[in-house]
Amino acid sequence: MNETISNLDALETTATVVQPLPELAVGSPLPVSWIIGGVVLLVALYIAKKAGWLDRIRVFFLQTREELLKCSWPTREELRGSTWMVLVAVGMLGLFTFMADLLLGGVVIQDWLLKGLGGGAAG
Repeated sequence: MNETISNLDALETTATVVQPLPELAVGSPLPVSWIIGGVVLLVALYIAKKAGWLDRIRVFFLQTREELLKCSWPTREELRGSTWMVLVAVGMLGLFTFMADLLLGGVVIQDWLLKGLGGGAAG
């Protein structure tokens, strides 16, 4: 009994106190990390604008939208039919793979590996 008490006394638990983030009230100053992040973002945007990257990105998205408008999209019924065909095909392929593994797995393990390794070790 005394051993148990002494063992329990030897164990100390430490608690970590987590300080909550300070709430930002209206008019209070922003944290320094937010200011630095904002300045870095503004500098990066300025450099991208001067290098012409923003204009190229805008043109890319405009051209992408034009190409998507040229596409013919399936109707809801066509999409539903295609989805069912894909699901059935995936199910059949999964069933085939399962059956092939079930039937051929024993043959490969018993005949080729065990007999091959057993015969090779004895010879």
